[in-house]
Amino acid sequence: MPARTYPSARDRILDAAERLVVSRGVNSLTIEAVITEAQISKGGFFHHFATKDALLTAIIDRLSKRMTADAEERAARDPEPRGARLRAQIALAFDAEKGETAAPRALLLALIEAVGAQPEMARHIGKLNAEAFARDVAEDISEGRAIAIQFALDGFWLSEALGTAALTEGQSQALRDALLALAQPEAGAGRGPARPRAPRKGGRT
Repeated sequence: MPARTYPSARDRILDAAERLVVSRGVNSLTIEAVITEAQISKGGFFHHFATKDALLTAIIDRLSKRMTADAEERAARDPEPRGARLRAQIALAFDAEKGETAAPRALLLALIEAVGAQPEMARHIGKLNAEAFARDVAEDISEGRAIAIQFALDGFWLSEALGTAALTEGQSQALRDALLALAQPEAGAGRGPARPRAPRKGGRT
């Protein structure tokens, strides 16, 4: 098999780091291990990533972009543009073959471990989620539904990665259909100007 051609040394480092995380866990992700795996100099590593945390953040961003690109490709075939990317995200989570998702799921599971010990990474992921919620609301998906769907998908991916899902084919299909139904746009579901609340009887306004 011919050696892989990397478009950049940065991608080479990221690929090496992902392999280490998937095969050995996030605790094995030392700068020295990545340098050895990527077959790159120490100076070459620090040219692209100042710290290990910067490397982990880049892994999260690349994984997010990869999944977004897959969802957008599927969303382009949806006749209803509003909420199309959210519905594509749901479909991809349930429809992908196990072999296609094994590595991303293992990577996500390892990154969850890292997030628990790295507050900065947790804030970064929170920012990505907030951007996704805002996008969905702008496409007439109610904010409550957008949040519920994302949390349901997070739980589904985690349980699949841990091997604790134990859902039958029919149950997986039922969950998939329920989430897709929630991801349908509703006129006026997007957040508009705040409406004044009616005063409660016997209480303060």
